[in-house]
Amino acid sequence: MTDAVIDAPPVEETWGMKAVRSVLSMSPAGNSRRLPFARTLGLSASVHLIDVGYGTLALDWDAHSDLDSMDGIIQGGVLNVVADYAQGHCFSTVLDKPQGFSTVDFQTRFLRPVPSGQSYAVTSKVLERTRRTALIETWFRRADGKPTTHVLGTWQIVDRAFEVKSS
Repeated sequence: MTDAVIDAPPVEETWGMKAVRSVLSMSPAGNSRRLPFARTLGLSASVHLIDVGYGTLALDWDAHSDLDSMDGIIQGGVLNVVADYAQGHCFSTVLDKPQGFSTVDFQTRFLRPVPSGQSYAVTSKVLERTRRTALIETWFRRADGKPTTHVLGTWQIVDRAFEVKSS
């Protein structure tokens, strides 16, 4: 199989696109509500799915003050968690079946402060994909459209049994 750049989306929805819609649904049955880290950080209630496509994901994130540093600015590590969360779901959209995958590398650029009490657009896009890896870009933008944070992540399919654990 030849490695290929993400170009045209498939005609039908992939397993991953359907899974992301289910996981990020606003219903109490949405699987992200069961993720311990998502509950702890309040992502289950503060992240809202806007759009999902093949290799793309758009979220709205309500940044709350429980995630602040000392000065009312969201702690930078939290932004990495939100980006990792978004990129993981974005990577899922290009999968045809359930598979295990992990973050391999993250590069984060903090461009502007991210104050709490505001909503941010979080968009992720698969820039390039091979059979086992993907390069994914995520942008955080304020309501006025100005970027605050840019994250470039590398992801890899891993050989491990993929099973959703019950909570």
